[in-house]
Amino acid sequence: ISLRSSPRDYQLLLDECELLRKDIGAERRACARQRLGTMVAPEHLVHRAFMNQRVAERISGLVGQKVLPADVPVEYRVYPVGSSMEWHQDVALYTEPQYELVFTLENTSDSQTQWQDADGHRRGGWTEPNSIIMVRAESVVHRVTPINSGERSIIKFVYTTTLDKTEEYYDNLLTYS
Repeated sequence: ISLRSSPRDYQLLLDECELLRKDIGAERRACARQRLGTMVAPEHLVHRAFMNQRVAERISGLVGQKVLPADVPVEYRVYPVGSSMEWHQDVALYTEPQYELVFTLENTSDSQTQWQDADGHRRGGWTEPNSIIMVRAESVVHRVTPINSGERSIIKFVYTTTLDKTEEYYDNLLTYS
């Protein structure tokens, strides 16, 4: 997805996420290994940068249906050395599977984001800073390979076609508790 931030806006995101580092903690999700993160408050600049009408319109155009900012919290995540995310498929948090977007903030790591295509072939590669990957829940099996050197930080945010929630939505709110 091309939602690249301008150099000025990108620097603002870097600065704001540096301040969020004091809030990060261990994640309790089964597929994540040694990943750290925090949920970002709705009034925070990082949240507002990704959850707005302009972004909703851009994503709607890409997916061919109207989407709206989800009410699941935006997350700032850090993958330090030793962390990874095993093969998994995102669960639906809403009655219609949501679109999960990952904005790569910084990436000095040797890890790759990989997914399996419809034929079962592995695809993927290193994610460039200031780029976005989008996955629809309950569709693509994907992972982040183990980090042996460097670090990767991301902002995860969600858009949806409905705010009707599944039980998994409420479990997701306990990610860092």
